Amino acid sequence: MSYPGGGGGQWQPQNNPYGQQPQQGGYPQQPQQPQQGGYQQGGYPQQGGHPQTGPQGFPQQGYPQTGPQGFPQQGFEQQPYGYAPMGGEPPKKKRTGLVVTAVVAVLLLIGGGVTFFALKKADPGSNAGQDTPAIAAKNLIEQLGSGDVVGIMASLAPAEAALSKDYMESMTKEMKRLEILKPEADPNKLSGVEFKSENIKFDEAAAEKINDHLTINKLVEGKITITSDASKIPLTDKLVDALGDEINLTSSKSETVDITAEVKKRGTPIGIASIKVGDKWYPSAFYTIANAILEEEKQKWPQSGFTAEGAGSAEDAAKQLVNAALDGDLKKVITLLPPDEAGVLHDLGPLLLEEAGATKPTGAKLEALETDVKDVTGGKQVTVKKLSITAEGETVTITREGDCYAAEVPRQGTQKLCADEITQLLEQQGGKKIPAEAVEVIGRVAGSVMKSGVGVVATEVDGKWYVSPIRSYYELALTLFRGFEPKDVDALIELMKK
Repeated sequence: MSYPGGGGGQWQPQNNPYGQQPQQGGYPQQPQQPQQGGYQQGGYPQQGGHPQTGPQGFPQQGYPQTGPQGFPQQGFEQQPYGYAPMGGEPPKKKRTGLVVTAVVAVLLLIGGGVTFFALKKADPGSNAGQDTPAIAAKNLIEQLGSGDVVGIMASLAPAEAALSKDYMESMTKEMKRLEILKPEADPNKLSGVEFKSENIKFDEAAAEKINDHLTINKLVEGKITITSDASKIPLTDKLVDALGDEINLTSSKSETVDITAEVKKRGTPIGIASIKVGDKWYPSAFYTIANAILEEEKQKWPQSGFTAEGAGSAEDAAKQLVNAALDGDLKKVITLLPPDEAGVLHDLGPLLLEEAGATKPTGAKLEALETDVKDVTGGKQVTVKKLSITAEGETVTITREGDCYAAEVPRQGTQKLCADEITQLLEQQGGKKIPAEAVEVIGRVAGSVMKSGVGVVATEVDGKWYVSPIRSYYELALTLFRGFEPKDVDALIELMKK
């Protein structure tokens, strides 16, 4: 199967490694969002729609929030879809016209914004794609206009739809276990938010063909209305009681975006990207937001992109990640990202490299990397068992045995920490500043993470393995949730009441 990115056509996997700074025991540093004036290293628009892993994930101020950059709130000023940055200075907030409103509001549905708004599973074969890019874009909006939010999921690019579906099912299960969602909450139904479109029109003659697998369709007329009704969210009674005045469960709110007026104000149509996967076309959230950022920064799509260069195994992909990170090789970072999930980064690769400028090797050398591998939804998770790196003549070694970690540092000896010591350490360090209930919860969750291990998730595409930043992020969030128990939620609710 062929995927967008790298100039199109069938992928030709090679054995070049991955390059990106590792964080938290091998977890890859997420590419950062572009700053004003261009992209940062690894630049990619920030993801909007990852489900939140804490109380912030609960609905707020009428429009239920579903993640760090969840469904738009207060004028729809949340930032658009993409990979969430995990380091560096936060980007300056910028509005990207209507995309931050109507288009983003629609496309965020695939970004994991389904913890409270579960998308119904599409029938097998319904995600069959369309024969032309124009029909693919129209199909998305027409399904929206008919109230068929289910159809939105089915019409999007397969990898983008799969990311949301996989995470939604796992997270909904955890939310039920923690008694946040009611037992009868059905992940096969949508609740809490509705979309409606009216008189939508594309200017087909103005469609911009970027390459053989990417076309930007031009939306010029119509209206999109987003309505939220928090009373339809299947929260448990105890949670509703705890939220009290912070959430209004009896009223619905609507926001209408006039596309025609917005296009007139900006002077240009709204771009909705369609990508070709195999021999069919699909609307793409990733490419749509990337195109909006390029327009805002007055940048052009590169004429050709990078070719995917996967590894022979999940373990090898992780090892190449560390080696290339130490070499400061951004191109290898991009080429080892999944061609289906991150084709947009492959296509943007030359521009990202240009904006990043020259990067120097760290001078450090990977001496040893031993890993554990286990199956997770959508791929395999690779966690660090032993990591040894030499820098400036000194070697630091981190070893994981069971739920204990040991760090061997020159002239400092070996320091060891086990999961059952976390609570005691918090009590010693935090003193009376941290409530006892919170100490117990934090200690239990941190201990659970130590037992499970933190790593990266690799996915297989056309026989090659790639490191998936989004799935790695998802798995980390799930690992945190799995460390909680229902009594922890009760304890946090009590703290909210104080």
